[in-house]
Amino acid sequence: MSEYEYPADYDCVWIASDRDGYIAAFITAGSGPIPINAFTPELQGIELIEQAIFQLPQVSEAKLFVQVPRPDSFIELATRGFYVYDWSDIHKTISELNSAYELAAAPTNPIQWNTLPEPLAGMVNQVKFSDVAFVNLLNLDVYRQIECLTG
Repeated sequence: MSEYEYPADYDCVWIASDRDGYIAAFITAGSGPIPINAFTPELQGIELIEQAIFQLPQVSEAKLFVQVPRPDSFIELATRGFYVYDWSDIHKTISELNSAYELAAAPTNPIQWNTLPEPLAGMVNQVKFSDVAFVNLLNLDVYRQIECLTG
C-alpha cells in the first residue's frame, strides 16, 4: 500500500519518457492507472502538471488520432511537443475495454525530456518506459510496464 492517494474521479495528467527520451502526457479520465513513481515528495501537485505544460511554448503541430467533441487539451499538449495518451476505457462498454492508454494526439516535432524546465524535467524523469518508443505506440498497457495506483 502506498502512502500516496490516487486522486479518484479527478481527471489529471502525469508524464513519462520513453527509451529515446521523448515525452508523453497521460490523461487519466479520473480512473486510469498512475505509476507510483509519479508521486514523489517534490511532486506534491500532480493536478498542476497540465497547467505547467501549458506554460511551455508551442513548438509543433499536432496530429489528432481521436474524434471527440472537445480535443482542445490533446492538441494543446501535442503542440508543446508531447505525445498524448488518454485513458479511454472510461467511455467504453465492458466488451470494448483494453486496459491501456490510447494515443490521442502526437506532435509533428516531439521534444525530449532534457529540454524541459524544472520541475517538469524532474517529474518526467521519475517515470521511464525503457522498452517503449512513443513514436510508433498506439496503446500502452501501463499495468504491464510499471507498478501503479488505480482509481
